[in-house]
Amino acid sequence: MPTTLKDIAAAAGVSIGTVDRALKDRGRVNPQVAEKIKKLAKEMDYHPNQIASGLVTRTRHYKIAVILHITQNEFFNEIIKGIRRAEKKIRDYGMSVQIYTCDDFDEKMQLSNIEKAIEEKANAIVIVPINSPVIRKKIRQLTCENFPVVFLNTYLNKVPCLSSIHCDYFRSGRIGAMLVNLISGRSGYAMAFFPSTVMLGNQSRKKGCEDYFTNTPGVHLEKIVELPNDPKLSLQIMAKELAEAPHVEYILFCGDAKTALSAMDVAGRPLHAVFYDLSTETRHALQKGHICAAIEQGPEDQGYESINILFHYFLSKKIPPKEILMDSHILFKESID
Repeated sequence: MPTTLKDIAAAAGVSIGTVDRALKDRGRVNPQVAEKIKKLAKEMDYHPNQIASGLVTRTRHYKIAVILHITQNEFFNEIIKGIRRAEKKIRDYGMSVQIYTCDDFDEKMQLSNIEKAIEEKANAIVIVPINSPVIRKKIRQLTCENFPVVFLNTYLNKVPCLSSIHCDYFRSGRIGAMLVNLISGRSGYAMAFFPSTVMLGNQSRKKGCEDYFTNTPGVHLEKIVELPNDPKLSLQIMAKELAEAPHVEYILFCGDAKTALSAMDVAGRPLHAVFYDLSTETRHALQKGHICAAIEQGPEDQGYESINILFHYFLSKKIPPKEILMDSHILFKESID
């Protein structure tokens, strides 16, 4: 967020009025204080024009619609935390956020939410787009009408948007596969469990995983199993797959951590696992040594940044990068103790 007069006043230990007078060379301000204020303004990257735009923005209410693709999900709970954190910072500039949830991967409901957001006077949309013809067509239409659309956590091929925020999924898949290979000592059998490939990002992660195992000597990938966004059903699927493959010793998992940990317990044999993302459950499992490593992909930062770039877009007409890739961080028990 841009530096405000209030920020400079707090840093200088003076009133906002004193800062305003010092920066505009108006009124009586102690020369030493004025010099200190101007120095702080420079160090804190203060831009008067941007703040002036912010004052204008206050006269108009900007509404950002966040449209998800599922109802409840551990990973997206973290994304929503980031969205809410950003929302607190943009309220003073006449901006608000409304979140629209969706039945799991229901393209008709997501389309309905897009239309509802427009009807409810949204000025921009942040969306986790389902990869379907109706969603692609609608977003192309909005883009042609110069309506700002930001893709969150995934993307759509050949569908333009203002910006797209996500991790490098293909690379993420390779990183997970590499970790499993290293942990296994480059031998044995592994199984991967990933979310629905209805989302292009998940497709890319799967391809990255397959690419690594296909082209790298070592552990053998038994199969990649696609899981629904339903913990109970996912547990049943995982338990069945692991029971039918007793030779599998290594797991690469992306999804609800509780589900995977329960399935590992049901399997009743030692399993060495790498999980994606650092939920509370994953953190505890890592600390207790129940899993070997976690790959953190900044969900809260993704949520925050999706709102932040629209804040700057409305405030100062700043055009964001077309693609913002979040770093993947490999975490071991020793990293978080």
